[in-house]
Amino acid sequence: MATIKIFLLLLLLPPTVIFADSVAAPAPAPDNIFEKPGSLERYTYIHLYVQIINPTQPLVVRGPNNNPLGFGNMIMVDNPLTEGIDSSSKLIGREQGYTIGISRDPVFSTTINFLTLNLAFTDGEHNGSTITVMGRDPVFNAQRELMVVGGTGAFRMARGYSFWTIDSFNITGNSVVEGNIHVFHY
Repeated sequence: MATIKIFLLLLLLPPTVIFADSVAAPAPAPDNIFEKPGSLERYTYIHLYVQIINPTQPLVVRGPNNNPLGFGNMIMVDNPLTEGIDSSSKLIGREQGYTIGISRDPVFSTTINFLTLNLAFTDGEHNGSTITVMGRDPVFNAQRELMVVGGTGAFRMARGYSFWTIDSFNITGNSVVEGNIHVFHY
């Protein structure tokens, strides 16, 4: 009878009491990036240049008119990102994505696109990370503002804004665009 009572008592005790010598200490809690928004948030400012080379921007969908920047046209982009304005300056990544003509106005100076771009960094402290920029792009404005809507790697959960200015443009379609990117991320 005493054996049955001891057996029942052992069943009711938590396992840590029975096997106290064989239980490891609990593992520390992993870092949780979601614990308190703002407590781990950082700000990064990035200044770069996009070397837009016309042959790297193929028209993949033609819209209902013949304007190369017109309504419904979809153009793919894959351009070098550099530290300096000169195309021979240090390569830090690629601008990759697409732009779609969203303005029905056929006048060249009022062309408006919607674009989605990934800034993929391949060198420096942000190597392997990306920032996603998107929004309404009035192509021929002196300065355009686009949203930062996401990122990966060092820019996980990115949000913010960016300003883009055309520094040079020639008749072949080649141009240099200066980017000033303000990113909040974890």
